[in-house]
Amino acid sequence: MNKRSTLVTFASAAVLLGLFNINNSLTVKADTVEQPTTEQRNTQTTTTNDQQDKSDQNQAQTNPNNDVATDQAQDQTTQNNTGANTTNNTNNQNNTGVADTTNTDQNAQNQVAGDTTQSISDNVSNGFNNTSYSQNNDAAVYKLDPQTIRVLQTADVNPKDLTEVQLKEVRKLNFNDLDKDTSTHWSYDQYAGVAKKMIDQDAQYRVPYFNAKKIKNMPATVTRDAQTGKVAELEIWDSWPVQDAKTGRVVNYKGYQLMIAMMGIPQQNDAHIYLLYNKYNDNNLNHWKCAGPIFGFNAKPTDQEWSGSATVNKDGSIQLFYADVDTRENTNHQKIATVNLKLKVNKKKNTISIAKRSHRHVLFEGDGYHYQTYKQWKSTNKGADNVAMRDAHVISVGGQRYLIFEASTGSNNYQGENQVYNWKNYGGTPKEALQNFLKVTANDDMKSRATWANATIGIIRLTKNENNPKVAEVLPPLVNSLMVSDEIERPNIIPMNGKYYLFATTRLNRGTGDDLWQQADAKVGDNVAMLGWVSDHLTYGYKPLNGDAAVLVASVPFNWRTSTYSYYAVPVKGNKKAVLVTSYMTNRGFASGPNKRSTMAPAFLVRIDGDTTKVENIATAQGDWVYDKKSKRKSMIVKTIRGAHLKGEPIDHSLLEKA
Repeated sequence: MNKRSTLVTFASAAVLLGLFNINNSLTVKADTVEQPTTEQRNTQTTTTNDQQDKSDQNQAQTNPNNDVATDQAQDQTTQNNTGANTTNNTNNQNNTGVADTTNTDQNAQNQVAGDTTQSISDNVSNGFNNTSYSQNNDAAVYKLDPQTIRVLQTADVNPKDLTEVQLKEVRKLNFNDLDKDTSTHWSYDQYAGVAKKMIDQDAQYRVPYFNAKKIKNMPATVTRDAQTGKVAELEIWDSWPVQDAKTGRVVNYKGYQLMIAMMGIPQQNDAHIYLLYNKYNDNNLNHWKCAGPIFGFNAKPTDQEWSGSATVNKDGSIQLFYADVDTRENTNHQKIATVNLKLKVNKKKNTISIAKRSHRHVLFEGDGYHYQTYKQWKSTNKGADNVAMRDAHVISVGGQRYLIFEASTGSNNYQGENQVYNWKNYGGTPKEALQNFLKVTANDDMKSRATWANATIGIIRLTKNENNPKVAEVLPPLVNSLMVSDEIERPNIIPMNGKYYLFATTRLNRGTGDDLWQQADAKVGDNVAMLGWVSDHLTYGYKPLNGDAAVLVASVPFNWRTSTYSYYAVPVKGNKKAVLVTSYMTNRGFASGPNKRSTMAPAFLVRIDGDTTKVENIATAQGDWVYDKKSKRKSMIVKTIRGAHLKGEPIDHSLLEKA
């Protein structure tokens, strides 16, 4: 081949490499909900130096991986293949790692694109005279296509330094898959970024240290159990307030704040939802009361209700969305369901009760295309694949109600071994991506996790019948984590400053990076995190907060009284720069010792500035949903991890020695 032909070949390869960046994030007004056109979704941008200003719109896709049995202690009767949503048990430490790959840190992304393009341009101009090996020779000798050679060169890797096993894996790499929908992808590189922040215990993201001596069980959870009908000491985990669907604010319902929560007898297969209430703006944990289980008594352990959301209809009734879960097949068959509740308020007696339930029905079980169905999952599940169709969060935009929920991707962009070889799932620089690819493919467990991983945050539009809604439209996922994580749960969206802030909770050990979550476990003793993205549009265009989607990372071991999980953000009235984060405290099943039931945690503030966040060292009383000037409790916060620890709690994974 003459020099002119060689230059043409290399120039063509450079153009092919430019296809790595897909522009699928469009800037639109926050109140519009139209989907981008097919042409807009599939617009391709070649990353040459003069086009770097467009990389602000580029999105990198990622995929969730399966949760292989690495959970250290999960309630087996209720948690087979389940997300942490219903089972943060004593040992419920299976964390999924998801490293938001939608849009990695834009500056880094632009730099990578620029560096890669410049490298290609230089090599094309000088005919690779200065390179350490010949592309043509390597392509023939190592049986590698030009694109793969180009990536290896950009990653500064000589194919002669790879083993035959590594070369065999590298030959399978796929660089050409285009975006199949408008989903933002959480990449492996972003997952790794979240893990690093957890391992480093960066104060910008670390959950505050709470005063262990001040934490107590929630009195309102001593109530009649849904299954036995007898008064018992229940524990409480996933909870959510009745919110205004337009603003996300906690509703003042006839002078009360309402909360719905999962509760049950510790260490038993007992997972049902209850209605609790307190005077609006009352932040005293002791004042909460329980109105009883949402669906009455005589509940069966095989028929469970998991978390969701609730809002108020125009007629004053409550529209509740929750997960209807059938465990008869020793699996968790999850379905998004709804019910209309009419409440009776007796202000003289200061009581609230459920007067009527109506229109209870299943709303959505997946469509098979965008979202995996139970049947699809069951047909291939080998025991390591997480299934999800839960945690529906309601939001109203432009007079339309939508549900945001946790699911798994469907056939349009499905789990499978092919996702392991999808180059764009890795993210980061070419060198980092190649290192991670070789690491994943060299480890059987990690490769298996990567094969199963397909967690996604979905969205559907509802019909306008508030009291008895149906599904009007199934929309493409907002975020997926193919190849990276198999669990990203409890999503919720807060409209703020003309944008949509999407938050979700995850466990890194539900993810592919065994070495990463194991490092977190070894240093911190836990690997839970809260993730976040932001968009100008409700239905697409989400980019990760803080570059990798890390908003909160675990700060204490899972078996301490002060451990937290199931983070849920709500807006703060009059404050456009912060959200209040609630959670439950103390893992289930007496994880931190006898009589320490899981309880409502103190809430705290996370400051938001555009696409960055920062944890504020401000705490409230336990169980506070409505933040005001009276909410601060200095006594609930301690300066170091020592104050978050109780005598007798394990310290093998803690940072106590350095405190």
